[in-house]
Amino acid sequence: MAMTCYTDWKFVGAGRYGKARGLLKYLQYREDRVNHAPRAGGAERWVDCGLGRGWREILDNASELQTGKVLLRSLVIRPPQEMFAQLQEADPERWADRLDLMKELVDRVMDAEMQRAGFMRSDGSRQPLDLPYSYVVHASEDKKGVESPHAHVIVPAMDRDRERPFNVYPKDTQQTREVAQRETDRVFGLERLWDRQFGLEPKWEPERTPDRESDVDWQPSLGGVELDRDFHGR
Repeated sequence: MAMTCYTDWKFVGAGRYGKARGLLKYLQYREDRVNHAPRAGGAERWVDCGLGRGWREILDNASELQTGKVLLRSLVIRPPQEMFAQLQEADPERWADRLDLMKELVDRVMDAEMQRAGFMRSDGSRQPLDLPYSYVVHASEDKKGVESPHAHVIVPAMDRDRERPFNVYPKDTQQTREVAQRETDRVFGLERLWDRQFGLEPKWEPERTPDRESDVDWQPSLGGVELDRDFHGR
């Protein structure tokens, strides 16, 4: 069974405020198409890393940072569900911290994205892009009752100072996936997990990272909001 971290970049086109509003409200108030968020959701569901807390604030800030083609971008990060199922059995303490670990994973992936999208200083060092973002972590269960924690990250189309666009091209999506996979292994301690004396062995075999949407058996629930996938610059 494959143990790969699913990632997916999409975007909402410039000026498409209704679509963006529908997406953000869905992420805030729902866990999936069927289940409402605990306590009916709310602004506290968002982890604010500079873009806002609550769908209205996020949309307002993203609107100020849109380009001629892009209003905002959305990234889904979903570690393999099988990992969580085995983690609960093998390492209850780490399992109990799974949502906090998800937040650490998101921050590491976004640090790498800002580094990728940065620019070279005159001294030859690289200046990361100052990119605000906000995200929610959903943890819906499948029909077998197994959780599938995943994060929805919202980023604007430009940096905080409106000086540089945040572009995502096909080659960048592969880098995002590779970083997410590497950081999943680190954050959740997969190598250490199987080295410990639990008498367990990994129940999966390596498999190539999926290249197309049709190659994966899970897709994020966005409440029927269709996002764009074509990639381009500003």
